[in-house]
Amino acid sequence: MKYVALTGGIGSGKSVVSKIFSCLGVPVYDSDSHAKQLMKYDENIVSALKKIIGEELYFNGKFQKDVMRKAIFSDNILLEKVNSVVHPAVWEDYKQWSDRLSVPFTIMETALLYESGLYKNFNLSICVTADEKLRVQRVLQRDGGDVEFIKKKMENQPFVQKALHEADFIIENNNTFVINQVMTVYKKILQS
Repeated sequence: MKYVALTGGIGSGKSVVSKIFSCLGVPVYDSDSHAKQLMKYDENIVSALKKIIGEELYFNGKFQKDVMRKAIFSDNILLEKVNSVVHPAVWEDYKQWSDRLSVPFTIMETALLYESGLYKNFNLSICVTADEKLRVQRVLQRDGGDVEFIKKKMENQPFVQKALHEADFIIENNNTFVINQVMTVYKKILQS
């Protein structure tokens, strides 16, 4: 079985591509949602994060997303410490999940493929890309907020360019024929 990474910048359309792969019967692991679950319930992660950020991260035993966001948003060293705990745990969770399945390949959807160093663990990678203006528009529709904040988030994803150069497959999602591109990539992965 192959481990396949699906990455791309915020608003590129990773979720749309993931849904198409799911419709084709490919199991897709959403690293964001699994990371959130692990940060809430995995005792080792909870303990490590409390040491890094503080007890206030789990007020009355409940994970405080806003406390995490404020702590790591402007502190890259703290962010690296959190990532050094969470990313390896997400990889192990994905690997265990994948290894229980009898399929030719599984996909992990992750925005932080290169930042996390996880790219080394995958057999293949797919990068979803779209024009910046369209990405901003999508994020505004999905999350609200303001353009400057969204652009700041995009700037905090410097590895998107690396993903474009390193990926085995690129899917352009500028309101183009994404299904056809996914079908082509799907067939190529099955044949590899």
